[in-house]
Amino acid sequence: MSRTFSTEDEETLRQLHADGVSRNEIARQMEWSVGTITSHAQRLGLPFDREPVRAAVEARQIDLKDRRQRIQEQLLDLAETAIDRAQRQYLVSGWTHTGEPVRELLPEPPAKETKDLTLAASSALTSALKLAQVDAGDAGRENAQGLLQSLSDAMAVAARELGGDDADEYGS
Repeated sequence: MSRTFSTEDEETLRQLHADGVSRNEIARQMEWSVGTITSHAQRLGLPFDREPVRAAVEARQIDLKDRRQRIQEQLLDLAETAIDRAQRQYLVSGWTHTGEPVRELLPEPPAKETKDLTLAASSALTSALKLAQVDAGDAGRENAQGLLQSLSDAMAVAARELGGDDADEYGS
């Protein structure tokens, strides 16, 4: 059984519109489709000004862009830290067969640790580049993808060289 948009519905629509209720909310409250509310609002000369919504969406987009940039900086810092750790001295500690503690300072981390740090740096850089692509547009996206692919290939080669046969265990 189909309903007819009654004069009572028109009055409710007018009142909700005057109260500043959004088109979608009016449709929900009145249990009509958004299209039905739109066509009856147009017929009644009730415009839905999209400017406040547009301004709110733009403000939200600016906030999200700022947030993405802060996260990019953190990811780049993380990548730098991992690279730095892969290139500096490494303290190994353990115990002898008699239970005595042993500590040795190596000139660089062992291959597995270097591989793990390299993969961590690569992952952080990949994530940072993906965030940059969101704001870069099509041309920037293509440039970032090329850089990302080159970086990914280089990091995978380095991880395989450092890790030997277990490189596939880490997705490289």
